[in-house]
Amino acid sequence: MKQTFISPDQLAALAAIADEGSFEGAANVLGVSTSAVSQRIRALEASLGRILVRRGTPSTVTDDGAPVLRHARQQALLAAELADELGGVPGDGEPVPLTVAVNADSLDTWFRHVLVAAGSWSDTYLQVVSDDEAHAVDLLRSGTVMAAVSTDPVAAPGCRAEPLGVVRYSPRVHPDLLERYAVRRPNHVPRLPVVRFDTKDELQDAALAAAGLPRAGRGPAVPSPSAFATAVRAGMGWGMLLDSQVEAAPELVPVPGLEPVERRLVWQRWTIAAPRLDRLTAAVQQAFPG
Repeated sequence: MKQTFISPDQLAALAAIADEGSFEGAANVLGVSTSAVSQRIRALEASLGRILVRRGTPSTVTDDGAPVLRHARQQALLAAELADELGGVPGDGEPVPLTVAVNADSLDTWFRHVLVAAGSWSDTYLQVVSDDEAHAVDLLRSGTVMAAVSTDPVAAPGCRAEPLGVVRYSPRVHPDLLERYAVRRPNHVPRLPVVRFDTKDELQDAALAAAGLPRAGRGPAVPSPSAFATAVRAGMGWGMLLDSQVEAAPELVPVPGLEPVERRLVWQRWTIAAPRLDRLTAAVQQAFPG
């Protein structure tokens, strides 16, 4: 069988395109010309017999390119760890990026403590991707991230899953909104407008389904945890709030007939032995409330 040679420069070019979304951006990061990046990708694709990059605006990694991207990120991380061991001075070289997916609610609350801890890491910097926790495993599979806050207890390929704990969301509404829509009983709740975080936000529908009520209709979308809570407090609609948000909004009342929804969060990370990932994992475990 013919042995395929893949150079570190080719892998670095693929990772840079995935991060920057363009050949030009990758060239700027790598300090080479755009044509050099293009040549490296063409050579890599030729050696593997696969199209790895979907050219466009933005340029993205294909399904065939996903495992190669995962390999590229792993090799870069392991090379940095090896350099630390051989050099005897951890962090003596260029800082290594750790890509991690975190849902917006976590990022706006407890994950802030991880960011504070990471500020003292001279050998590493975080690249945070904000996405819904239910979709985090897809980012791990694609090689986009090395670790993620997820709701999936089943480890993604090449990863291990470690439970973090439970977060609770409670249905809250401004009492004036209940009066405006004459909501007296649970079966009146579908009259109310509902605030969603974005099109992926199904927490409100989960609370309705548990009460035997139909899915909520269209309503305002506010893709910011703090602004979301502000929208509910302003009476734009009802919504599911974290316990900390409920405590900060004493004027809100429970939505009649609806119960809180709990989400079990899981930390998923690559299984490779890497002190930088171990340190990030420890920071996440320490930061999670409870």
